[in-house]
Amino acid sequence: MVHWDYTAKKVLTLEYVPGIKINQLDAIDVRGFSRSKISSRAIEAYLIQILKTGFFHADPHPGNLAIDVDQALIYYDFGMMGDIKSFTRERLLSVFYAVYEKDAKKVMQGLIDLGALQPTGDMSAVRRSVQFFLDNLLNQRPDQQQTLSAIGEDLFAIATDQPFRFPSTFTFVLRAFSTLEGIGYTLDPDFSFPKIAAPYAQARSSTISMPSRIQKIEDIVKQLESGDLKLRVRVLESERAARKATILQMATIHTVLGGTLLNLGVTFSNQGSQIIANGSFVAAGECFKL
Repeated sequence: MVHWDYTAKKVLTLEYVPGIKINQLDAIDVRGFSRSKISSRAIEAYLIQILKTGFFHADPHPGNLAIDVDQALIYYDFGMMGDIKSFTRERLLSVFYAVYEKDAKKVMQGLIDLGALQPTGDMSAVRRSVQFFLDNLLNQRPDQQQTLSAIGEDLFAIATDQPFRFPSTFTFVLRAFSTLEGIGYTLDPDFSFPKIAAPYAQARSSTISMPSRIQKIEDIVKQLESGDLKLRVRVLESERAARKATILQMATIHTVLGGTLLNLGVTFSNQGSQIIANGSFVAAGECFKL
């Protein structure tokens, strides 16, 4: 409850709700609360805030989280909140599910829709970076799971070499999840963020996987009918053939020119013009190098 009589533009006064701070492990254990359940609820609650409501607590450190008598979560201090518009939230959902499916193409399209990735002419290098990230994130065993803070560092490291432009909201979201992950490991040594988040993606995946596959088939058929795939293959073959022809042509020119200069050098040398002959020999050597 908000105490409006004690609230102003820069001061928010709320009702105090008693509870056990989420990092007070002894008190949690004395009451027989499940640490594993609490850590899971902390992540699930945040996934709902980010992906469903779009209004999230941007500073969920241990001092701002407590446990009620029925093991429900209590949030304190709503002075720092984040707002994600429905348009952005839908695209975040798409990226989230694409990450679970390890579909680099979908992840890239979702990031492009979010404005986090600038499309360039050749996105092959970007796709490889994204696929490498997905493989290393989702293929790890429980004993070698990478922390979210480390994942964040990897993301921003990739961003320095690729055309990524992460919005400021991403920073708040990633920082919050990193904080919650630390709380999760404190509560439960076997804590796993991917394991907790997987059901959210699985529900979505089972709903859209078949339409998605049908859509892929339709896209390929349309490309075949329009000739796009065939045209692309022919263009690539033509480009390769043109490059080979250019290389052979230049090699032939350099060989003929080098042979001519070599003959001139021999001729001038026989005539006693050693300086000119030496110049011809040097020029011929440069042609053969090329």
